[in-house]
Amino acid sequence: MVAPLLHYKITDNFSKPVLMIIHGLFGSLDNWQSLAKKWSESFRVISVDVRNHGRSFHSDDMKFESLVIDLHRIIGHESVKKLHLLGHSMGGKIAMEFAAIYPDLIDSLIIVDVSPYPYPPHHTEVFDMLQAIDLRSLSSRVEIEKEVRNRIDNESVIQFMMKNIRRNESTLTFEWKFNLSVLSRDYLYLIQRLPSQGFNGRTLFIGGEESKYITKETSLYLFDLYPKAILEYVSNAGHWVHADNPSEFYDKVTSFINQD
Repeated sequence: MVAPLLHYKITDNFSKPVLMIIHGLFGSLDNWQSLAKKWSESFRVISVDVRNHGRSFHSDDMKFESLVIDLHRIIGHESVKKLHLLGHSMGGKIAMEFAAIYPDLIDSLIIVDVSPYPYPPHHTEVFDMLQAIDLRSLSSRVEIEKEVRNRIDNESVIQFMMKNIRRNESTLTFEWKFNLSVLSRDYLYLIQRLPSQGFNGRTLFIGGEESKYITKETSLYLFDLYPKAILEYVSNAGHWVHADNPSEFYDKVTSFINQD
């Protein structure tokens, strides 16, 4: 069975270059709407909800090959011939895999605070919290936030997770927007080395100055796989680079794309 199209938003600037944005683990296209709106002045912006996230369909399959096919189907549906592809964290891994498989479709590749190499597990606390809270038993967002705060001591993570709650229209109970069971099951796969790697086109790796995702050690071999890559850092920013310092992030990404 062919999976349905992902949920996505697209601006109607048909004559402008295409910029596709892919969010990270537990995220959604809503996390990028302020920047997407700003970029829409210069680009035809496609913001995507990855499968098992946001308003996109839930599936038992989270293989990178399938995630790439999802993006390729949108590009074909919208008759896009070339695009600038931006991905953050897990979305960056999807973007790298896409560029390795479909290099001729890429004008430039922007990878935000992630590398193609494996990472040690670092979402254990979040998964423990998600699995400990039974949303169906809670009657209000206030109750849910109280439960989240009892288990997480990071305000950014708390607010991020609170944006991932919705009411099930059938049962009228609360639920997570993402597919927790599949993401939990496949988490170790998603943080491992990519199955396909390398892209010979223009690439920007952009990290948060205060993040540990792209360090000297993790970037050591980047340029072997991405020979035309440049690496830059955004000041006063952690892993959520685009949220911590959106102005500097926007300027660096836009400047890189426009150098073409």
